[in-house]
Amino acid sequence: MVNHVIRIGLFFVLLLGLSECAKCPYAKFSPDHSFCKDPNPKCTILERGLKSDDKQRLLDLHNMYREKVASGKETQAGKLPTATNMFEMAWDDELASIAQKWAEQCIYDHDCDECRQVDRFDVGQNLYRAGSSDKPTKHDWDRMVKKWYDEVSMFDKSYIKPFFSGVYNHFSQIVWATTWKLGCGFVVYKEPEWYRSYLVCNYGPTGNWDEEEMYNVGRTCSYCPTGSCCGADCTKKFKKTAKYPSLC
Repeated sequence: MVNHVIRIGLFFVLLLGLSECAKCPYAKFSPDHSFCKDPNPKCTILERGLKSDDKQRLLDLHNMYREKVASGKETQAGKLPTATNMFEMAWDDELASIAQKWAEQCIYDHDCDECRQVDRFDVGQNLYRAGSSDKPTKHDWDRMVKKWYDEVSMFDKSYIKPFFSGVYNHFSQIVWATTWKLGCGFVVYKEPEWYRSYLVCNYGPTGNWDEEEMYNVGRTCSYCPTGSCCGADCTKKFKKTAKYPSLC
């Protein structure tokens, strides 16, 4: 009789789990996955989401900084060497949807690693939050991404390989060579005395792996994946000019 009751109990637990996964497919990674959350009812959200121009600007900024590092034009951190294998980033709607869900929690902290995971890869994350006494009417994406990138001043080229996490992790995630998908979410919300602008960017595959390499040092474009193009090679293969000539 006891075994029968246990089996029935396990059956209903399994059924409940399947039901939750059906409602939110990301629950298989974590029951607390950010995509499965409703907006925080205690948060007064005044603006949410990104327009197509905003997405493009955020993507361009990331690739501009990646090009700067890959081409050897970054003079800080002991003058960073050129990269053989730095990918050009592309926008990813799945990552953006999950980032938007987390932004709508109005919690200025990272969600758990499993809480933003997707089938394709583990996902990294950068956060930016600012406050103002008046409701913002324009959003300075350049300043936000620059705030992350400026951590290069605390980085040193000796950390490229092996890499170790530190106070420069926003910067290192932006220029991690094999990260090539970007998706961001955004909200403006009201606190009692402040208007908060909150940007969440998710990255895949994640970077910032301790004891790995941030990028491979050497001649630009010399270690790109098969089937990709880089620099002048894009003109030869695909009859197009590369927007970022040092990125794969």
